[in-house]
Amino acid sequence: MTLPSFRSVYQIGNLSSTAALPARAQKRGSFEIGGFAAYVNADNSLPVGNALGFGGRVGVNPFTFLAIEVDIAHASKNGAGYRPLHVWLVYDVPSTSRAEVFAGLGFVRNTYTGTYEAKDNGVSGQVGVRQRFGKVLAARLDGHVDFMPSSANKSYLVSYNGNWGIGIGVSALLNR
Repeated sequence: MTLPSFRSVYQIGNLSSTAALPARAQKRGSFEIGGFAAYVNADNSLPVGNALGFGGRVGVNPFTFLAIEVDIAHASKNGAGYRPLHVWLVYDVPSTSRAEVFAGLGFVRNTYTGTYEAKDNGVSGQVGVRQRFGKVLAARLDGHVDFMPSSANKSYLVSYNGNWGIGIGVSALLNR
């Protein structure tokens, strides 16, 4: 029988001590406030073009790894505007580094303005990553998909709509 080398014991010790580090959690009552640039892709059946836009978000953590977030964005192209409003229930995956992964489910209310006036709503999902820089500042990248079972342009040809978007932004993490 051979004994494990010092290097093997050292690596196992490092791995086990890393796994034992406590996960950084958002405290109850902590906030996230931020702004973002977004690419929004409206359903092809809508007379609203895909465009770059901007938006803002605010979130609060009523529980340790669970947040309630609200975001609103706006994009317009060819005289038609698209403004999704999301309300999310977001799970912040416990992390041991400055990068934090999150996933959420929620509600979306879309308002279409300009040359096309309509509203619809549905369910939404998001995933993303937040990279902390210090205690307060973070960069955030996320993507979302919206599904509207009762679409604004419902007809015999269109029974639902699906919109999606990708956002990149900066957030202030307060009371964390």
